[in-house]
Amino acid sequence: MLPGSVTSLATAGAPAWDSIVGERFIAVLRAPADPRVLDALAEAAGDPRPSLERLISFIPAPLDQAGGDFALVWWGGGDLGEVTAVARGDAVVDLDSPGGSRRFDARGIRPWHLAEFREVDGIRLTAAGAPLAPLGGGTVVGHARASLRASAIEWRRGDATEPEPAAGEVDTVHTRHPAADVDTVLTARRDDASGPPSGPSAVVDGAAGDLDRAVPSVRIAGGAPFTPSGPVFVGRRPAAPRIVSADGPAPQLVRVESPGRVVSSTHLELRVEGVRLVASDLRSTNGTTVLGPNGVRRLRAGESIVVVPGMRLDLGDDTIIEILRPPGVDPTLRADSRPNT
Repeated sequence: MLPGSVTSLATAGAPAWDSIVGERFIAVLRAPADPRVLDALAEAAGDPRPSLERLISFIPAPLDQAGGDFALVWWGGGDLGEVTAVARGDAVVDLDSPGGSRRFDARGIRPWHLAEFREVDGIRLTAAGAPLAPLGGGTVVGHARASLRASAIEWRRGDATEPEPAAGEVDTVHTRHPAADVDTVLTARRDDASGPPSGPSAVVDGAAGDLDRAVPSVRIAGGAPFTPSGPVFVGRRPAAPRIVSADGPAPQLVRVESPGRVVSSTHLELRVEGVRLVASDLRSTNGTTVLGPNGVRRLRAGESIVVVPGMRLDLGDDTIIEILRPPGVDPTLRADSRPNT
């Protein structure tokens, strides 16, 4: 059984999800889900170390590119606080962390949106229309490899100061989970990306020397380094989405040269989530190659990844995006790690 507590919630009038709780993953699919998909996930639920690729392979993209809503969280390593979330359609994953809570959704990305998160204490898989509310309540799922239908599935990491509920009991205890993304760092929009920030610092709580608590800077195609304050779209002729949040920072469009037309018109998005920087391949024609401390990998079309200082993103035609340390961070804290070439 996944360590911690898993609960299911049933809310009248809310969308229903067919859910599978495994040893190292939780998946929800819009009900009624394809029985073949549910059977495949249920068979994988007993695997103590299922691969993420295998789990996602059970959930094909819908032929009409509409519907097929699902969300999945996967614990791939030994640390329960490190999870990978995948979402498509109207399914969302709410994540509770020491800094507060945030909502991870598909953002319209196909065939799904994927990102990695650290220091996660609690998770809720539910519908996009559900409010971002404190975790807690519901009926305890007391056994591994559960298959059930609910409006939401929650997981909370076990706490030594709180007794775990017995099977069949209702867990009404919940820890911090303010209904706001309180650890999101907002910086003002800059018309000159090479200039200093004109708004709040990109470093949380003045911790200028703490690499893990500040948004990384980037250098695109050899240009001046800057710290993203909002979504950044990179390509030969980048364009912002038709629907942009009125409350958030304005999108920044970065045009790059691509004589061989290898780089797509709008190839890649860089997005700030809390103090993490997420790179998303926007279904580019030739893909995006990630060069990092663990070697080289290629992003699938529409795939997202959390990027950290020392990593590089190759869009083709010698267009390299370098992920740099945040401004003001002591360079001796962590050396850049790049694969040998």
